[in-house]
Amino acid sequence: MIDPRLKSLAAVRDTGTVTAAAALLHVTPSTISQHLRGLARVVGADLVEPVGRNVRLTPAAEVVLAHATALNAEWERTLADLAALRAAGRARLRISAVASAIVALVCPAVARLPEVAVEIGEDAVRDRFRMLAESETDIVVTLDATPPDTALATSADTARTAAPADDGGAWEVRELLTEPLDVIVGPGHRLAGSERVGLSALAAETWIGAGDLIDQQALFLRLCAQAGFTPHLRHDALDWGAIIALVEYGHGIALLPRTIRIAPDAGVRRLELGWPDSPTVPHRRLRAYIRAGSATHPTIAAGLEALTAEGRRLTDTGAR
Repeated sequence: MIDPRLKSLAAVRDTGTVTAAAALLHVTPSTISQHLRGLARVVGADLVEPVGRNVRLTPAAEVVLAHATALNAEWERTLADLAALRAAGRARLRISAVASAIVALVCPAVARLPEVAVEIGEDAVRDRFRMLAESETDIVVTLDATPPDTALATSADTARTAAPADDGGAWEVRELLTEPLDVIVGPGHRLAGSERVGLSALAAETWIGAGDLIDQQALFLRLCAQAGFTPHLRHDALDWGAIIALVEYGHGIALLPRTIRIAPDAGVRRLELGWPDSPTVPHRRLRAYIRAGSATHPTIAAGLEALTAEGRRLTDTGAR
């Protein structure tokens, strides 16, 4: 229902070139150019101007996109009202989340929604926020994190970003859970008999890059920088079972969110980070993102409430 030419203009803003925008939207560059020319005729103003090999949006284009965000939000509210009118059929809810959130938060939360057909995906090599913008998912559950350090980025990562710092009102955010980060060490490690350790005391250790590059590892790098060191990374893994195994067999140490369970027979030791007199403890913040205006959709609203309730339960039972 929203003019597709607005998507082309937004893609040019996000990528900086017509060619990249075409690749992002899976159309030809000539299609993007036609969309831009047609939209310029409608609004009566130039929308892009060349800057070297790239292009940038004109002030008129920024005004158009600001109103496009409001149009998209209103369309989401329209869909929500229509969904409320539907009496038949099973509701569907799609959630894209980081793996650790799926295990600790999403699965227990959706168990509260037996009447909803839930589709859950990790989408580890996709841009979750592009999926949200294109209505390929309804809720994104991820960390409050910055894009990855370029030294860790791969070609697959360049197509994905963490939540935009300035989203122009395209998203609404719900805080779900703030949980501490622990460190795990192997049975023969010098700190295996300890209960607590400061992050700065681990500067000389060999580390395992644990979790998603875009958020979990980006958070790890930021915490180490705040502690005054750059970690020596020798291994990395996405799967938490693989990470625990690497630590158990002495390949390094790793950060582990408090809600990640360790099997009783795993030969690793979980240590709390920080000291009793420390003003802060390293932590991560899990958030839910939805399209602006979609919070009144009954199924999305139910999903948000279930996720929020599960976050409260985890907080009450010790993930703090």
